[in-house]
Amino acid sequence: MTRSLFRNIVYCTIALAAPQLSAQRHNGGSSPPTAPPRASAPAPQPAVSPVNSGTGAIQFVAVNYGVPAPQSLTRQLRADDDRTRGAALSAIGAPGQYFQRGHIAMPRSVELEFISLGNDDELDALLTIELDQHIVTAVLVPDDTDWRRVATLTVADPFNDPNTTPDTFVRTARSMLEPGRYRAIFHATSTNPKGDATENEVHLRIINKRAVITLSFISASRECTAAPAATSIAPGKHPDSPTTGGGCDILRRWLQPDPVDRFKRFTLVTATGHLNAHDVTSPLNDSSFNDTSLYEASHLRSFTCQLFAYSDQTQHFDPAGVASQCPVK
Repeated sequence: MTRSLFRNIVYCTIALAAPQLSAQRHNGGSSPPTAPPRASAPAPQPAVSPVNSGTGAIQFVAVNYGVPAPQSLTRQLRADDDRTRGAALSAIGAPGQYFQRGHIAMPRSVELEFISLGNDDELDALLTIELDQHIVTAVLVPDDTDWRRVATLTVADPFNDPNTTPDTFVRTARSMLEPGRYRAIFHATSTNPKGDATENEVHLRIINKRAVITLSFISASRECTAAPAATSIAPGKHPDSPTTGGGCDILRRWLQPDPVDRFKRFTLVTATGHLNAHDVTSPLNDSSFNDTSLYEASHLRSFTCQLFAYSDQTQHFDPAGVASQCPVK
């Protein structure tokens, strides 16, 4: 199932209204010396959210190197001459393993997109290539008549993995700050030896000719545990119930912008649920992790909302309120 269909299903059940900032109380005055000291009011807690804490499997490197024009790089990456191809791989920031040891890798695919990612009227470029073990996107900006590479984003992924392609790694969408601009959105999934999966989402824009990550968060995760032995399960508990530890805890997180909010805020929605062992093995749950099925989406039970706004000081979106349960229609 596509992400847009999944969002439409969930949006029908909840209203994504922005939570209000919690009021803060101030403890005025101290107790008389002869009286027992009064307990101080709890210090106000900052708004907390699992965002801007890392990029997961996505490696982000900010640079400022002069490079050939994007069209030239595209041709050079497909050149028969190893030296030309190796220079192009180096120019876009590909891992060193692909232009060493006497054999220069030939990209499996090369995609070039011109798009306005910055806060000026010039078109920037996203040059994405797929190699045997990596997908690489170079972020290029014009500099008068020349071009510069300002960032490279890379994910380690084998070519035979059907769940990760250049199209799933990077896509573009309207900027949340300026309707006439765009942002680049990156996704990458990592798994551990147990089979648990985590997907990270990274949003990138060009600000004053610099590549800036304005937002990053875990957009999906699935953590599974085996049910304990039957002898250790309390009476009356099903062996696959969430309280016994069997099955998988699932999480999905996405953005809900407010198109009429002049402060350019949006709501981050976090949905959680649980799949028991029968749910996990159900034939209805037959989609890949990156293409969440209707069946899995139907098991999301808890929805929290948190308001975010862009900060000129930090150059990314910060919490503008505390997380709370999303209001129900």
